[in-house]
Parts: sequence; structure tokens; C-alpha cells
Amino acid sequence: MSTPALSAREAYRYLLRATRIAFQNDTRVLLAARQQAREQFDSHRRVGVDTPMQIKHAVEVADLLRHNIVQGSREAGNEDAQWQLNIHEDIERGDNDSIKVGGKKVKVDKPCSS
Repeated sequence: MSTPALSAREAYRYLLRATRIAFQNDTRVLLAARQQAREQFDSHRRVGVDTPMQIKHAVEVADLLRHNIVQGSREAGNEDAQWQLNIHEDIERGDNDSIKVGGKKVKVDKPCSS
């Protein structure tokens, strides 16, 4: 969502939707993320010179949450249980071509998610 003309309210709602997607089955983390978002928006309530930057930051955080955060969980109390990952449709899936070359700069000709 790279629309530059988002209002603060639209950016806030976009961020809340992203927290719902990223932390869907973890109520404690979901509430903490939403509280943090609320505190950040409340601390910048007045319109100022940096308002467009603050809105852009909120949209970037929402995109990061939506496309790059994967929640993992396992059975409570069982340290040997396997981790179950919540990989939803918005998660960016890439390949490891850039990792395999060992620090050299590589031009990847294919998109990360397809």
C-alpha cells in the first residue's frame, strides 16, 4: 500500500489490520502491538511538518508486519514439541540465492514472490 495520499486515520487502520494478520493467534502480542500503535499515533496527534513522514512510517511498519513476520507456536509446557508456523497468504516468500553466494553481490533476475 504505497499510496502517498493516505490520511492518518487510514494509515492507523491499515496498521491495525496488519497487526491482526501478523499476530492472529497470539492475543497477548496482538494487544501489545495495537497498544504501541495507539501510543505512537496519540503522541503525534497534532498535524505538523513531519506528519507525512509519520504516516509513511506507519504504512512501512504495517507492510513489514504483513509481509515479513511469521508467528511460531508450539504446545505449551512441551519443550520437545515441534514449532507450528503461521504462514499466511501475504507472507513474502523468496529464495536463498543471495545467501548461497557468501557475501558477493548478486543480481537476482526473478521476483521474490510469485
